[in-house]
Amino acid sequence: MPRVAYGDQHLEFTPGPDDHLLDIMPADDRPDVDPREIAQSLRSAGFDTFLTHGRPLVVVNDAFRPTPNGKVLSQIKNFYPDFNADFIIACGNHPAPGDAEIRKIFDGFPLPADAKIYSHNSRDLDSMTEVGKLDGHPLYINKRVFEYPAVIVIGSVEPHYFAGLTGGRKSLVPGLADIESTRRNHALAVSMDAQPLRIAGNPLAEHLDRLLGLIRLPHLFSIQIIAGRDQKILAWFCGDLHDSFARAHDAACDVYSRALDRKFDLVIAEVHYPLDRNLYQMQKSIENNASVVKDGGTILAISKCREGIGNDEFYKLAKELGNKETVLAKSRQPSPPLGIHKLSRIVEMSRRINVKALTGLAPEILRQVFIEPVLSIDDEIRAIRKDLKTGLAILLVRDAGLLVTTLK
Repeated sequence: MPRVAYGDQHLEFTPGPDDHLLDIMPADDRPDVDPREIAQSLRSAGFDTFLTHGRPLVVVNDAFRPTPNGKVLSQIKNFYPDFNADFIIACGNHPAPGDAEIRKIFDGFPLPADAKIYSHNSRDLDSMTEVGKLDGHPLYINKRVFEYPAVIVIGSVEPHYFAGLTGGRKSLVPGLADIESTRRNHALAVSMDAQPLRIAGNPLAEHLDRLLGLIRLPHLFSIQIIAGRDQKILAWFCGDLHDSFARAHDAACDVYSRALDRKFDLVIAEVHYPLDRNLYQMQKSIENNASVVKDGGTILAISKCREGIGNDEFYKLAKELGNKETVLAKSRQPSPPLGIHKLSRIVEMSRRINVKALTGLAPEILRQVFIEPVLSIDDEIRAIRKDLKTGLAILLVRDAGLLVTTLK
């Protein structure tokens, strides 16, 4: 009997005898990259010379990214025993992490006693400096990165449901940017051309690249990795930010995308930690896999959402706007509000497919954001089967917040 992860538990379900179940997962069951390759990569990219500029500031992701910062930093420390740095957590618009989250971010790496740890606050303009204007709008970046003689950016490259991919430029924008710049960038996510794994032709990704062009850091060293299960480091790319990100792109697609030869009546999207923490993050699993649902079919996200809604701007906006028509109208305005993309994209998808979820949230919370609550997987299978004369084609996507399915 198949089962899916649900927080710390598992839920079982029973396909019918005539149903066809395809069970897929990311191709991340690979060994860690050889440390000798990491050492050679650092030397070839000029890391020895880079460290001569002085004590660096290291930009790391917050706890909503599965980036094994501790392992990356430990590898550096192994090859460069005198390595010491200060750190800034690229929170974007997320709240600053607490002590437990900070320990998780640096898991496995003993922080030096004298290390300073900063958290970015996108609403605190006093902590930022203007670096230029794009289309008449200023971009502000955390001033800490300009106060250090050298900056290291550590990113993990995996699918992102509207930016194409995480990592690379996203550590700086929106990671260390002001909320208004992020608002203008995320407004472009109302376009359905903003898709996971897509960079070229993605208006939001292209806007990120233009914003990045405003930032001038004379000594910046990028480390972009592909992370697998159990926070394994599957691939390591370093050096120039643009180049390391571009090289990581193909490796990320190899691990985190699957091209299928058919569509399915039901796609079950199993969400793993840390994306199963809240409703805000759960949506990624739906976006990543909606394209392989048949017209009129169903995508069902499975996520405990143990921490509730998460960043609730989109939820407050949904309560204010009330219905799908108003959401779409608001999303088409010249300056749509922050969070409208999360609502408008679900509304657009629900024109073609049924968008549902099984969570630990109250049903009215899901309905407020246009997602239909489900009490059990078996109940949903039985309900779909009533309308079909043949067995169901079911796709079970493991770690659906990271794995992107497409049609061949």
